[in-house]
Amino acid sequence: MNTLKVQITINTVTNPRNILTTAWAGMLAVLLAMLLIDPLQHAMAGQYEALTHTLQHDPGTLGLRVLIGMLCANTLMQVGIQMFGGPAWRSFVLVITALYGLFFLIHQVVHVAGGEALGLHTVLDVTHHLLAVAGVMAAHQWRKALD
Repeated sequence: MNTLKVQITINTVTNPRNILTTAWAGMLAVLLAMLLIDPLQHAMAGQYEALTHTLQHDPGTLGLRVLIGMLCANTLMQVGIQMFGGPAWRSFVLVITALYGLFFLIHQVVHVAGGEALGLHTVLDVTHHLLAVAGVMAAHQWRKALD
């Protein structure tokens, strides 16, 4: 009888700096999708008044400003990871990557606790969380490579 064996291994040969940059790029793509999903869904249904109400609630004026700051920081982080590599910078990147991931995890928990139904946002949130975990693991490997 033939049996199928599946083995999952983490690639240890690939440069953690590249994995880290890719994780940040993926989180940026997911963030952009999160910003677009509500307007697209409401517009496709012709629910423009509901869209206005939804956007006033989440992200709201302050939230929109925070998101714009996060978009800029995310993009600059990708370039910074490729340009700089000193010990302090690597430690900073590890901490910021973890905090960035935790921010989105807490944000999702607040939505779920508030009764938000599972849907397309959930898929994006889980994808973002997985990318954040991969980013933290890569940032840790990149930081540890100095020791």
